[in-house]
Amino acid sequence: MAEGNWDAWSCIMLLVVAALLWLMLNWMKAVRLALKLPGPPAIPLIGNALLITDHTKLQELGRTSYQEYGKLMRVWMTVFPLFLVQAPEDVQAILGSQKHTEKISLYRLLHNFLGEGLITSSGKEWQTHRKLIQPSFHISILEEFIATFSDCAQNFLEKLRPTGPEGVNITSFVNECVLDILHESVLGISVKQKIEGLSSKDSPFRKGEVLMQYRVTRPWLLFSWVYRLTNLAKREMQQKNNLTGFTRRVLEERRRKNQRDAEVTRTEDSEKKPRKCLLDYLITIGEKNPSFTDKDIINEVCTFMLAGQDSVGAAAAFALFLLAKHQDVQEQVVEELDSIFQGSNRAPTRLDLNAMRYLEQCLKEALRLYPSVPLVARRLGEDVNTGKHTLPAGCEILISPFAIHRLPHIYPDPETFDPSRFSPENIKSRHPYAFIPFSAGPRNCIGYKFALMEMKTMVSAVLRQYRLLPVTGKDEVTITYRITLRSKGGIWVQLHPRTPRQHA
Repeated sequence: MAEGNWDAWSCIMLLVVAALLWLMLNWMKAVRLALKLPGPPAIPLIGNALLITDHTKLQELGRTSYQEYGKLMRVWMTVFPLFLVQAPEDVQAILGSQKHTEKISLYRLLHNFLGEGLITSSGKEWQTHRKLIQPSFHISILEEFIATFSDCAQNFLEKLRPTGPEGVNITSFVNECVLDILHESVLGISVKQKIEGLSSKDSPFRKGEVLMQYRVTRPWLLFSWVYRLTNLAKREMQQKNNLTGFTRRVLEERRRKNQRDAEVTRTEDSEKKPRKCLLDYLITIGEKNPSFTDKDIINEVCTFMLAGQDSVGAAAAFALFLLAKHQDVQEQVVEELDSIFQGSNRAPTRLDLNAMRYLEQCLKEALRLYPSVPLVARRLGEDVNTGKHTLPAGCEILISPFAIHRLPHIYPDPETFDPSRFSPENIKSRHPYAFIPFSAGPRNCIGYKFALMEMKTMVSAVLRQYRLLPVTGKDEVTITYRITLRSKGGIWVQLHPRTPRQHA
């Protein structure tokens, strides 16, 4: 018996040693490559970690990295090298492949904020959940959410007031509208509704805090056993418990409501269907697939609620800011809206949103200049050849939409706002991986169509009622970020009521 135990322990020890040697070999391969590549100056042991707190340097790096360092550069996260890939063809080789879908180790720092949903999960779990959830984002289902988008946009407009030259910080209004949309379309809780004491106004999703940057700039906190000893970890865990507890209560109440609605429909043969939310579709997935548990549903809901806030809110606010600065572009958008609605104040339909082609070009150009997520990352599943160099399997890759969207040989005069870049003919002539605000490939943002429809609804609602003008002294933005880009001090515009046009 003792001999059998010894044999078992020997096998385990051999496996552990083999795994450590494999990891060490991959690290050494990555280090050898990093020492050959150019990159920003690094501090011993800390590497380039402090860059994450210097937003000015990060912006400069994003604008000039290709010219200074070429299509492949290295950065150091303490003693671990990461590689920034900037050529669209190399980005395609990574993002476009099923072999490189695993997220890098730093994403685990987001688990307490975003949950372990589609954004942060990897491997078989991610593949299974993506396959199960993808049908819920079919355009026929997304169409059901347009009424919610429109109702929340109308509520947003009712809070706005005409301004003088001093303008208004529109950021908070936009963010509140996005949160209202998410609470109703994801959780099924409207602004005017309270379900069993659960109100969107008291939702913990309005109070999220990200501590990832704090940990990255203090390398000792990257060790989970050290971090767990801090008050920050306790605060973050309390936040996670608040989010999951609230979501679990909504999930339970939503199940009861769906059962009541089904009974009413059966007994009264009602033709009026209640609005469905994304949580309803996840509940159905769980009923058909027992492996998709309540814990999975809660994780995915937390991911959608948190990831959809800053990203869409920032993108819509930046778009309004750019339209205020470029009156000629704003006028073309208004002419398009005028041709669609013909002076009517009705809510938009899916066909209306589809017809907002020039507005979509403007939104995409805003996302080019200010991509909501400025950095995505992957761990390579196999070697990737980039021409001069080969990126070894297991190494960690960074891809910056902010930098790629400013490549001057792809986007001449890259800092200029020019929606014509996204005309059908210009899109055809450009590499498909030169514009990646929603990532790309098998791990692209599952909700990108939802986000575009949401932004079109919000921005078109504002432009149908107000003419936007810039605010003197606040007509430039200073970019800052936590995970998503944002403008330090908010985004300011003037709001002037539009005069209705005459129609034949």
